[in-house]
Amino acid sequence: MDTSKVPLGEPSGPFLNYCDPGEIAAFALAINDDNPLYRDGRAVPPTYPVVPVFDAMRTMGQPPPEAMEGGRSGGHGEHDLYIRRPVSPGMALHTTADRYAVVVSKAGMNVFTRLMSVDDDGQLVIEQYWSVIVTGEAAGGNQGPEMPDHTFPEQARARKVGTMSLPTTHDQTFRYAGASGDRSSIHVSDQAAIGIGRPRKFNQGACSLGIASRALVALAAGGEPGRIKRIAVRFSRYAYPGDDIDVSVYDVGPTAYGLHAYAFEAASSGNTVLKNGWVEVTPAT
Repeated sequence: MDTSKVPLGEPSGPFLNYCDPGEIAAFALAINDDNPLYRDGRAVPPTYPVVPVFDAMRTMGQPPPEAMEGGRSGGHGEHDLYIRRPVSPGMALHTTADRYAVVVSKAGMNVFTRLMSVDDDGQLVIEQYWSVIVTGEAAGGNQGPEMPDHTFPEQARARKVGTMSLPTTHDQTFRYAGASGDRSSIHVSDQAAIGIGRPRKFNQGACSLGIASRALVALAAGGEPGRIKRIAVRFSRYAYPGDDIDVSVYDVGPTAYGLHAYAFEAASSGNTVLKNGWVEVTPAT
């Protein structure tokens, strides 16, 4: 793969989406979170913003074939989500997308799309960096701006906040597909998943992260979802419907810009499925 052949800076959009109250409530149930704040429209799950930008993300497609030569198309590689202003039920979001950066690693290349969502007044509400990973040997080096770091700080392991074990259901991927729009066949068909070498259908990466966000709200944000201002993660393995997801959270400490940072990891069936997790929250009052 020649990463120099990945075109950057080609904008798409804006795309208009409404944060429908029913959609928000359905999304919460699709990640197994029955928090009454979501059901009653008083709060929005912190990973819900992946939903209104999904159409914009799909317009970017895969990197061009000449850039992927010798590589294997992968899935959701990393995600870095910033909540700049509160999302509220009924809000209109206008989202633009552009290929922002390429980061080369041992696994291949992560092609990052930047998704910027503003409200009707043009105020930035959500900023997201969503990568597609193409596995295989990559040449050409990194492209574009340097991505913000969210590597797990090993010293934080001495300051563990706690672990939550979160169950999933056998119809997990179907419910998430309906609520999010991510109906990729490998997540809703055993046959499709077997066709790419997996034993059965597996969770959408953002579904696993959404489920994990329940632990982040509880352990890092004191049960207040509105305090979460950033969630970043690397998707390292697949979690499967029906298997528990165990989320461990560690205290990193204050940031230089007035927030408080925590690191997190998630495991399922003995495998780390979410790594280099990072969450930033407003300090407790």
